[in-house]
Amino acid sequence: MFKWKTAAISLGLFSLLLAGCGDAGDVTGKAEPAASASPAPVQGAVVPSAGITAADPEKIQHFLADESILNGDIYLEDNKVHVNIVGLNSGLEDRFAGEFTKDSYSLHDVKYSAGELEAAQQLLADKDMHKQLNLYGSWIDVKQNKLGITVPDDYLKNAEETLNQLIDPGMLRFEVQELGEPSVTGTIVEMKSGPVDSILILEPGKENPTYWFSFNDRSELYDAAGQRIEFSGLKKGQQVHIWGTGTVLESLPAQATVRRIELLE
Repeated sequence: MFKWKTAAISLGLFSLLLAGCGDAGDVTGKAEPAASASPAPVQGAVVPSAGITAADPEKIQHFLADESILNGDIYLEDNKVHVNIVGLNSGLEDRFAGEFTKDSYSLHDVKYSAGELEAAQQLLADKDMHKQLNLYGSWIDVKQNKLGITVPDDYLKNAEETLNQLIDPGMLRFEVQELGEPSVTGTIVEMKSGPVDSILILEPGKENPTYWFSFNDRSELYDAAGQRIEFSGLKKGQQVHIWGTGTVLESLPAQATVRRIELLE
């Protein structure tokens, strides 16, 4: 079996997404009068409440909603709740300090809210950008506050030019998949023509065929001399190098899609 980058939308970390809906400005409440035995608080200082608790994702979500704080993603790392805040300032830091124990959370100043990142990712689907630009996948990078795009190296330039006009370029992070070594080397043992052409591959040392590879309009086919050919130029019994793309379906045989195929002499 082999592995290549799959076209999935994955976060890579446990995350909870919540888009705030209010102003992230500085709001500092007035301190309550202190008891007669204690000194009066400094005007404008945040006095920790008696109910101060350790942060957890659910409490953070409620706090952000109640306080109308515009935020990015929320995620857990190193036993802390990490919170991306749009326009983080000292006033917002003080509001968190008055609600949660300081070692239970970490705040990060970011540019984009969770809702903006989700909307940009949905735009890719609505405009069918994955098919048009041959994108392998997209995901929301919660730590970097970016929309990640996986694209093959030979389609990178076109993807950048097109997507930078649709989405704020500062929001995008491109992950380039180089061609690299072949995913599979084997012999064509069966072929199917139809709406979707496909070939069945037997790998060396295997008793049974291991992969059905299908072709799409982005698949590239080359003969042993490096010349472009059509599907009709493939024959049973030919040995080939295959570079796969997209998701591998773990069936028997497995199913995958050809990015590039080369005939061997």
